[in-house]
Amino acid sequence: MKGKAKLIAEKITNIVKEWPSVDSVVMGQLIAEEFYDPYYFLSLDVYFSDGIPPAEERRKSLSFGTVFESSYSKGKDRLLADDVPVRIEYKTVSRITDLIDGKEGFLSTMRDTGTYVFYRILNSDICYDRSGWILRMREKLKNMPQPFWSILRPAFQDRMEHCLSDLGAAAMRSDELFFLISSSNFLQSVCSVLFAVNRRFEPSFRLFSEQVKTLPILPEAFAGRFDTLLRSGSDFAPSRKYEIAEFLAKSILIL
Repeated sequence: MKGKAKLIAEKITNIVKEWPSVDSVVMGQLIAEEFYDPYYFLSLDVYFSDGIPPAEERRKSLSFGTVFESSYSKGKDRLLADDVPVRIEYKTVSRITDLIDGKEGFLSTMRDTGTYVFYRILNSDICYDRSGWILRMREKLKNMPQPFWSILRPAFQDRMEHCLSDLGAAAMRSDELFFLISSSNFLQSVCSVLFAVNRRFEPSFRLFSEQVKTLPILPEAFAGRFDTLLRSGSDFAPSRKYEIAEFLAKSILIL
């Protein structure tokens, strides 16, 4: 199926590269390669400099696909191409460049969304590169200085501690829904901190559990505590899970 995905990526690239402001097109790594795997889909990032055609024009350009959907506010299109789910995300060159260069808004964006946007640039197949911009950004990302990680880590740690506080409050109030939401946010922030500690960009959420456990720098007893927090059901009371989360957070802070 990987070959089929590449053919579809080439077909879409040949269409969108004709749009005047498109600078680069990359194909994200396939998380799954079997068609019947629910994680199987083709993901493309289209980097542009000065706007893209409106949704209706994009739909016509990509008319070989079916079930076309567009999210104007988020700059995303979805379609089926030869039964393969395709996700296209449109990103501005200037915005990504500013993030990599650490300009205004960098820290708040990273704290809220993580470093996945950088991971995608580094771990993708280049389908089209008009100006060489994508290659220049890759070189910058491969050589991010220590201050970059020194800024990121405390930002992620602040979020982790905030989520831990929410988790404790939910446990005390026996608020099952908020406890579940806080658990999810806490585990995500734990992973963000650990990727920053190891000077690695965050992968897709679908790969978090797999990759975080293989990082070279991890706190003692990390895997056991992490897996315990992932368990559903009533094996552990919320108060006990909060205690484990607290131990986990403390062990990360002293790394």
